[in-house]
Amino acid sequence: MALVLVQGCYAHTRRDAPSAAPKDVSAQMVSIPSGTFTMGDNSGEPDEYPERKLSMQGYRIDRTEVTNRAYRACVAAKACDPTPFLDDAALGQEEHPVVGVTWDDARRFCAWVDKRLPTEAEWEYAAKGADFRKWPWSGAFDASKANTVQEGDFHGKTAPVVAYESGESPFGALQMAGNAAEWTADYFDPTHYRKNKDSTDPGGPSKGRERVVRGGSYRDTSHTVRVAARRAKSPTEVDNTIGFRCADD
Repeated sequence: MALVLVQGCYAHTRRDAPSAAPKDVSAQMVSIPSGTFTMGDNSGEPDEYPERKLSMQGYRIDRTEVTNRAYRACVAAKACDPTPFLDDAALGQEEHPVVGVTWDDARRFCAWVDKRLPTEAEWEYAAKGADFRKWPWSGAFDASKANTVQEGDFHGKTAPVVAYESGESPFGALQMAGNAAEWTADYFDPTHYRKNKDSTDPGGPSKGRERVVRGGSYRDTSHTVRVAARRAKSPTEVDNTIGFRCADD
C-alpha cells in the first residue's frame, strides 16, 4: 500500500520565493493541438461513464513528470515545501518523479515556473489523443511500456521520468501510465460525467473535498493505469505514489 502522511509532518518553508524560476527547472513541453476526443470509458468504473465527446482548444503539457531535481530547486527558492521522500535513496533520485507532494505544493510549483496544473480533460486528451485507447499506446496492455507492478517492479519504486519511451502518448508525453500518479486541477465528483453538459474545454466541479489524481503509479496494475481511470485524493495528503506535471495555454 502507498505510504500516506498527514501534511505538517515535515518542515515548511517561507513563501518569499523569487518571481520566476530558473529556466533549467521547467520541463520540456509537448504541444496538444485543438481537436475532439472521447473522454471516459463506458466499460470502466462507474465514475468513468458516460463517455463524452469533447472539443478541446490547443495547449501544452510537460513531456515528463516533474523531477526531484526540479522540485528541490523550488524548495531551495522557498516556493515549495519539501516532501518526506526527497532524501529517500530510491524515491529521491534526481531524475525520478517527485512524490509525496500535496496538491497545494504541486499548484505552487507550476505557478513558480509560470504554468498551471492540467484540468482532468486536458490530462486525458494528452494521454489518449483523438482515437479511443485504453493506455497511452495503441492495442493491449504491454508491461514493458509502463512502470507498474505487472512489469515486475524492475526499478523497485519510481523510474527515471524519461524511461519507457515506447509507452509515450500520441503527442509524445511520457509515463502517463504508471510511475507516479499525477494531480490534476479539478475537484473530484464520481457523478460529474453524468451531470456536466459542457462539451468544450470542460472544467471540473466548482467545489469539493478531494482532487482528481490520474495515471496510476508504480504500485498499480494495468486496470488502474488506464488513461480513463480516475482517483480521488485529499489535497493535503502526502503519498509516496503521487507526483504531477504542469500545463499551460
